[in-house]
Amino acid sequence: MSNGLSNAEGRRYRILGVLGEGGFGTVYRAELLGEGGFVRPVALKVLNPEMEGIADVARRLRDEARLLGLIRHRAILQVDGLVRLDDRWTVVMEYVDGIDLQLLAHSTRSPPGQP
Repeated sequence: MSNGLSNAEGRRYRILGVLGEGGFGTVYRAELLGEGGFVRPVALKVLNPEMEGIADVARRLRDEARLLGLIRHRAILQVDGLVRLDDRWTVVMEYVDGIDLQLLAHSTRSPPGQP
């Protein structure tokens, strides 16, 4: 995945780094670049190339994006849309800065507000 991407609708994204990887896809930290210097942090969940050809996997990613796009709740991150980047299905979602939950699960301290 290159550093600068755009889709057919003209939206442009700048990749800043990898947040996580798995067999299904890769999640990137990125910026949505808009007109007049508009910049918004986003996360891009990109389906791995070998998964593109598996109809069930691609359908599940599209369904996930459509369903999450309908939900508005403070505990669920917002999905901005489903796009094709580098000819791969990509879910565009809000970027939430936080800590790695795997690190938190292995720490000896409880998070604030927990017994």
